[in-house]
Amino acid sequence: MHKSIILILISLFIFGCEKQEKVKPVSRIDENTIRDIVVKAVNGDRMNNDSLSGIIDYSLPLNSNFSDLKVEKIVTPINKTFFIVLLEYPNPVYNCFAVYDSALHLILLDKSLNGQTRMKSFSLDNRQYIEIDESFLSKDILEIGRVSLYSADSTVRLGFRAFTKFIIPTNKYYQTITEISPERIKTNISSLKRSLISDKSEIIPTGSIQNDLNESNLFSNFIKNKIAEFKRAPSKPEITDEVSALQSVGITKEPDTLTPTSFLNSKSGYYITIDESWKEIKDININGTTNKLKGDKFYNPLMGTNIFIAEIPEQDSAEMYFGTSLSNITQGKYRVRFANKIEKRKYYVQYFEFSCGKRKFVMVFEASKFTYDKYKTLYQDIINSFIIEC
Repeated sequence: MHKSIILILISLFIFGCEKQEKVKPVSRIDENTIRDIVVKAVNGDRMNNDSLSGIIDYSLPLNSNFSDLKVEKIVTPINKTFFIVLLEYPNPVYNCFAVYDSALHLILLDKSLNGQTRMKSFSLDNRQYIEIDESFLSKDILEIGRVSLYSADSTVRLGFRAFTKFIIPTNKYYQTITEISPERIKTNISSLKRSLISDKSEIIPTGSIQNDLNESNLFSNFIKNKIAEFKRAPSKPEITDEVSALQSVGITKEPDTLTPTSFLNSKSGYYITIDESWKEIKDININGTTNKLKGDKFYNPLMGTNIFIAEIPEQDSAEMYFGTSLSNITQGKYRVRFANKIEKRKYYVQYFEFSCGKRKFVMVFEASKFTYDKYKTLYQDIINSFIIEC
């Protein structure tokens, strides 16, 4: 059976890739080894979960009843080895797709996958690709399919995501990939019965990830509008945001857990949800950068924590300002790159880069080493609340 819809759900595990001294080294890495580690992590073994950079989110209720677990080894044309992991649950909140290198370093973590999933890898024109197909429902009876294509060379990145199927009681619509190249993907739209979008084509750039509900995406907009027009109240609970996602696992988030500040109404192009104990300083120079960078600072004297946020040009990267490699990637509504946590004097520091459309923001998160463990869950909530207007 199909699972309830989860159209847009991003889950950022902001401190997931920190090094853990207690993790036992793995002498030989293969598919069976990784499968065994994942199963142990699913069952609550924190040491094994740490060795996979926190693939399982222990802030959610522990759930060992997964539907399917796929682990596959691929070798790219440049002889780079990756292990891909796809974990599927009846509740899509727990779904995840992860990629590791041969030393078990996390390369990519995607927790935005819906419903039933299928995975395959293939080569085309001397390039390696990973394809994940999703199938899920909206409003109980509307069937939706979606495809994600990840290119694999020296790293793995999400280059294309689009809806492929939309079935309603009166018609069936399909979007088929007809051409794949390093620069673009071309698709053709068809329907069982003649419609306004029949035989139309789309050409989508693959250079950067685009929102799968972007206004320029014909088939995505068509589906979105049809769902909005479909006057049926679903009998099954649907997952459409963070609150409904938490409710699906039995967590009720109190409305005053994070009280929004007046900053939410600013015109800076982003939103972050923090309570009134935080102070803010707008439009200041951010210290310690290799290039001049001006943005906003939020700080909490009680926690000893600072957050710096700045918008950078679309063509720039966070490395140009911080001199630190942001080697970890998550893909959902936004493309998020982040660095491993490092120690700087009395702080733990982590760097982030958020991209959406033509907008790009960087964030520096500084947390006091003395209060970090106490407030770690709250820190995750704050980072996960970051939204870009794009």
